[in-house]
Amino acid sequence: MIARNSFKYITFAAALSFLFSCSKSFIDKIPQSSLTTGNFPNSAADAESELTGAYDWMVYYTNFYQYDNFMNTDGKSDNCYINSDNVTAEQPLEYFSTVTAANTNIQRDWQELYNDIRAANAVLDDVPKINDPAFTSARKAMILGEARFLRAMHYYWLVTEWGECPIILSVTNGGNLYPARNKVPEVYAQMINDLQYADSVLNVTPYNGELGRATKGAAEALMAKTYAQMGDYANCLANCNKVISSGTYSLVGNFANLWGSTNKNNSESIFELQANGSTYGFFGFEIFDFVASDGYPKRDIGSANLINAFKAAGDTLARYQATFNWQIPGAAFTMPPNAWDPSQPIPFMNKYPDAGGYNSTDDIVLMRLADIILLAAEANNQLGNTAAAITLLNQIRTRAGLPNTTAATQSDLAIAILNERQLELVFECTRWNDLQRADANGTLSIVTLMGSQLDSHGNNLNYNMNPNKYQYIFPVPQEDLQLNKNLNQNPGY
Repeated sequence: MIARNSFKYITFAAALSFLFSCSKSFIDKIPQSSLTTGNFPNSAADAESELTGAYDWMVYYTNFYQYDNFMNTDGKSDNCYINSDNVTAEQPLEYFSTVTAANTNIQRDWQELYNDIRAANAVLDDVPKINDPAFTSARKAMILGEARFLRAMHYYWLVTEWGECPIILSVTNGGNLYPARNKVPEVYAQMINDLQYADSVLNVTPYNGELGRATKGAAEALMAKTYAQMGDYANCLANCNKVISSGTYSLVGNFANLWGSTNKNNSESIFELQANGSTYGFFGFEIFDFVASDGYPKRDIGSANLINAFKAAGDTLARYQATFNWQIPGAAFTMPPNAWDPSQPIPFMNKYPDAGGYNSTDDIVLMRLADIILLAAEANNQLGNTAAAITLLNQIRTRAGLPNTTAATQSDLAIAILNERQLELVFECTRWNDLQRADANGTLSIVTLMGSQLDSHGNNLNYNMNPNKYQYIFPVPQEDLQLNKNLNQNPGY
């Protein structure tokens, strides 16, 4: 695991980032460190500390990766009911017509992703200037590659959840305090540029054996996912194949052995955020897992649609059992009303089973091999390689204890792969982007899908998605619009 020893070194850059992300709450704060860009970093050790800070910032000082994004993706999709007692920020995410630019969760997530980008940019600004005989050119390039991988990951979520967004490539942004939004293709192009660089300099194993660092496989996997969202299935497949054929990763034989603190960093893991047991370090799973003693309404409860999808597939073995923990809730089931009968067991998230009282020892798996295998199946199918797609799909089905797919045509196979991704990857923040690709490919309509969602009693949930599709992405936060004269709002909001 990467040691957490760099927070004190990044406060000055953090203050600048808060300014450039237009966060009014932080503009007037005085940096709490005496370190400045003039005296840090100067050494190879300083560079390592600053890079560690960029990793740390992703989870220990933000909510996005360990909490909010589970609701932004699975929660607002057909996979889950958000079930939050936060009626002003979290509950509205599920009923599309209630999402506004004033939503404080959306505001927080936009800002936090830009703070994550700032942390990566601080490394990219500072490290090339370090002149230390102990700092080899190879390690300097690897540090830059890791930072560019992280920056690309943060932009992956910005562009898929908000669409157009400002590209900021340095802490000071050239003095531009009011960056305009870049077009979606420009954002993707910058991401690919960062990831190609990372792929060219990173090793197949993490530097110094420190688990949780970006690797060549992580860069290729994120490139594959990025190209998929772009609709470029040829390059998506090329990068999927690099990951699959690398010999670095292999499917875990028993799906149940993917999860829990004893199964971290297994052979299937491509990139995961490392838990270290610090107080309130990984708090998110306490708010998702069933914990009888704490009395909170748990977020991301499995939906009736999701349970019906497992039943329709005949999926009742290790995958199903590891995915859900059926329990009678110890707190009110708040949203949607009556979606499940709270006097009976309901399906809680179980892929991260060690809640730990706001101090989970479970890592957060951001990318794993099964995702890439199914993405390769999707890419092959979109490119007309149905036989190859079927072979890949059946690898995942076989592990789940399911028979080979009966889908034979390209259209049927597209649905079968999408359905398999739902069962395999629920609670892993993939569903909304999967649906967006399926919508773009003509496999389904998100508006129709969400409009047909029923509760466990067969009543329509009335999610109220607008037919013109503008709610596929979030609004630009109102606070940032007010502070940055060059930002514009997404149509419809």
